[in-house]
Amino acid sequence: MNPRLKSLSIHNFRSMRGSVVIPLDAQVVLVHGTNGMGKTSVMSAIELSLTGSIAHLEDQSKYHEFLTHIDTAGGSIQLAVEGINGRRTEAGQVTFGPGSFYATSALNAADASFFSERCYLPQAVLGRLLDIYDQKKTTNSRLTEFVKELLRLDALDALVDGLDHAFNVTRIRKLAPVYRQLEEARDLLDKQLERERSSVESARQATTQRISRLNDLLAELDPTVVPVGAGFDVAALRARVEDRDRDKAELASVTQQSSEVSSLLSRLERTPAGSPDAMIAALEREEAAIGLRYETWLKGQGAQIAQALDALREFYSELSPLNGASVKNQVRDALSWCIDEVDRCQRLLDQHGAASQQLTAARTTIARTTTRISEINQALKAGAKDARTLAAALAGIAPHIEGDLCPVCNRDFAEVDSGSLTAHIAVTIAKLTSEAGRLQAFSTERASESERLTTARRDEATAERLVLHPDALVDLRQRQSAIASITSRLEPLQGDAAYGEGLFVRLDSARRGLAAMRRGELQSASLLPEINAAVERVTGQPTTNFSGLREALEAATEVLSGRLRTIQAALSSRVAVETELEQYAREDQLLSDGMARTAEFEERLATMRRAFSSIGEVREQAKTIATAATQVRSGIVRDVFSGSLNTVWRDLFVRLAPNEQFVPQFRLPDRGDGKVEAVLETIHRSGQASGPPGAMLSQGNLNTAALTLFLALNLSVPSQLPWLVLDDPVQSMDDVHIAQFAALLRTFSKGLGKQVVIAVHERALFEYLTLELSPAFAGDTLITVEISRNFDGDAVADPHFYAFEDDKVVAA
Repeated sequence: MNPRLKSLSIHNFRSMRGSVVIPLDAQVVLVHGTNGMGKTSVMSAIELSLTGSIAHLEDQSKYHEFLTHIDTAGGSIQLAVEGINGRRTEAGQVTFGPGSFYATSALNAADASFFSERCYLPQAVLGRLLDIYDQKKTTNSRLTEFVKELLRLDALDALVDGLDHAFNVTRIRKLAPVYRQLEEARDLLDKQLERERSSVESARQATTQRISRLNDLLAELDPTVVPVGAGFDVAALRARVEDRDRDKAELASVTQQSSEVSSLLSRLERTPAGSPDAMIAALEREEAAIGLRYETWLKGQGAQIAQALDALREFYSELSPLNGASVKNQVRDALSWCIDEVDRCQRLLDQHGAASQQLTAARTTIARTTTRISEINQALKAGAKDARTLAAALAGIAPHIEGDLCPVCNRDFAEVDSGSLTAHIAVTIAKLTSEAGRLQAFSTERASESERLTTARRDEATAERLVLHPDALVDLRQRQSAIASITSRLEPLQGDAAYGEGLFVRLDSARRGLAAMRRGELQSASLLPEINAAVERVTGQPTTNFSGLREALEAATEVLSGRLRTIQAALSSRVAVETELEQYAREDQLLSDGMARTAEFEERLATMRRAFSSIGEVREQAKTIATAATQVRSGIVRDVFSGSLNTVWRDLFVRLAPNEQFVPQFRLPDRGDGKVEAVLETIHRSGQASGPPGAMLSQGNLNTAALTLFLALNLSVPSQLPWLVLDDPVQSMDDVHIAQFAALLRTFSKGLGKQVVIAVHERALFEYLTLELSPAFAGDTLITVEISRNFDGDAVADPHFYAFEDDKVVAA
C-alpha cells in the first residue's frame, strides 16, 4: 500500500484563526486563496505534522514562538496518513502555544529528511534553490551530498575522510594525541642528550683541573711524591695522606698549653700590687650608690618604657624583653619599627582608597559599556536582518582583523596585491548590502567598546584584589592608631632610656671590678707554682732564668705559637688533599654516570627515530590508498552528474521552456586533488558553454530552472514517498510555461502515481489547473480547496471533489 495523505485539521495556526478541515484523499489536491489567506500555512502544516519541523525556518531558532495565531491561547495540527510503517492510518500531531511546542511526527527521521529535501518545495525556497545547490564556497555542496547519498558513497567518503589525516602532520596530532606526545618526547630526548653531552664534557674538564690542583697540594705536603694522572687509585692515595691523628693530638696538646699560659698571664696582670682592702671598700660604696640610682630609674622611667614595650609586643612579637644593657637601642629599634609600620598601614589605606575609587570607576565604565554594546548589538541585528549570511559573517570578523593576516585561513592577504584585507572586506560588505557602511561603523564602535569593557573588567579585577575587606580595614586602622599611640609614648622616653642604660653599664662595671678585686686577693698566694710548672714544661727552663714572671710567660707563648703554626700548616694541607680527593671522586662518578646516560639516550633516540620512520611509511601507504579512493569517487560522481542528473534536468527544462536558447546544467571542475565540486552553468543549444543561470536566464526561466531541478532530483532517487507538495511554484511564467507545467503535473500524478498537492493564488491559474488535472480515468480523483475568511476573520476551507465520469455524448 502506497502512503497517502488523507486529511488535515488546523486550529489557530499562523495566519489561520479558528478550525478548518482540509481533505487530501485525492491524486491531485489544488489549494487556492488570495495572498494572506493561509495557503503557505496549509503547506507548512503538512510539513510540520509529517516531519516535526519547518525546514526552511530552522535557521530561525525562535520560530516556534510565532506559530500560534495572534491573540489566541494555543493551537494544534492533525494530519491523517494512510500506509505508513505498514499501518492503515497514521496521525501526525502538533500542539503549540505561547512558550510551548510539542510535535509527534508521522514520519521517521529518514523519511522526514527525504520529504523536506525531495518532496516539498516551499515558496520561500523556490527563489533560493539554485543558490542553495550552487554553494561555491564549500567543498561538499548540497547537490554533491545528494549524489553521495544516491550512489551510496558513504564507504568511500569514510575511507577518504579517515585517511585525510595522513596528508598533514597537524591533523595526525589532533587525531592521535600520543603522536604529539611522541614528538615532544623525541624533542625532549634531543635536548636531554645535548645537555648530557655538555655535562659530560664539563665533568671531564673538571676532573682534569681537579687532578692538577691535587698534584700541587701533594707537592706542598711531600715534595718527593710522584704526581698522579687520570684513573689513579683514589683509595690508595687517601690512605697515604689520611694520617692526621698524630697531628690532631699534637695540635690539641699545644692548644691546651697555649690556653693555660694565656690564662696564667691574664691572672698575673690582674693581681694587685698592694693591699686590696681599701680598694674593695671603695668599690663596694660606689656599687651601692649606683645600684640605688638604677633601682629608682627602674621604678620610674624604666617602668614606663617596659609598659610601652609590652604594649608594642602585641603587634611586634619579635621584640625582646627589656634589657638594661641595651635599653637605648631597644627603644630606638622599637620607634623605628613603629614608624615603618605606621607608614606601611597608611600606604595600605591609601592603596585601599585609590583601589575603591578605581573599582567604582571601573564598574561605572562596565555598566555604561555593556549598555552601549547591547544598543550596538540591537542596531546591528536590526540593520543586518535583510543582509546575506556572508555579509553578517564578514561584519562579525572585521573587528578581529589585525593587519593583512586572515583570521579564518591564516593566510597573508598581501600576497594577492589587491590592497589591505580590511579594505577588501569593507568593499565586499558594501557590495553585498547597502547597510555595509553603517554596520562597519557599528562593528568598529563595538570593537572599541569591547576593548574598553575588557580594560574596565581588568581594572575591576585589579582593584578588587587591592580593596580591603571591611573587617580587615577596621583592623588595619585600629592597628595604625594603636602603634601611633605607642610611638607617642616612646618618643619622650629616649633620653630616659639612654640615662638608664648608662646607669646599668656603670653598675655592671662596678660589680665586675669588685669581683675581680676579691678574686685577685684569693689567687695571689697560689699563682707562682703554676707559672713555674707551665714555663718549665714549655721552654725546658725554670722561671729563674728569665728577668721576671711576665717575661717567662711571654717566652713560653712565643714557643707555643711557632709549634702551633707548624702543626696547622701540615694539618691544613692534609685536609685540602682529602677534600680534593672527595671532590675528584664525586666528579669522576658524575662523569661515569653522564657517559652511561648519554649512551642510554642515544639508544632511545635511535629507537624513536626508527619508530618515526615506520610511521612515515604507514602515512605514505595511507596517502596512496586515499588518493586511489578519491579518484574512484570522483569518477563515479562525474558519471552520475553528466550521464543521469543533467539529462533529466535538461529534458524537464526544455519541456517547460521550449523556446529558451540556454539550458542550465552542472559543470564538474576537477580541482586536481580528487575532490569534485558541482558548479551551475548554462549551455547554448549549439553546444557552447555559457555563464551561470543568473546571468543568462530571465527571472521566469530562472524559476523554471529551479522548479525543474527540484523535480529532476525527485525523479533521480528511489521513491521513498510518492508525494509532491508545491507551494505556489508558478512564478513569472508565461502561458506556454504554464501549459507545459500542467502537462508535467499530469505526468507526475497520472503516469508516475505521485500524490500532488499544489497551492496557487491566481484565480485564472487555479481554474486552468482544475481543468487540466481533472480525473481522466476510473479511480483518478481531484480535490480543490479554496481558503478564505468569514465576516469574523476565521479561516474557512471550501473543498470540492471531482471524480471520473464517462462522456456519455462521445460514447453515444
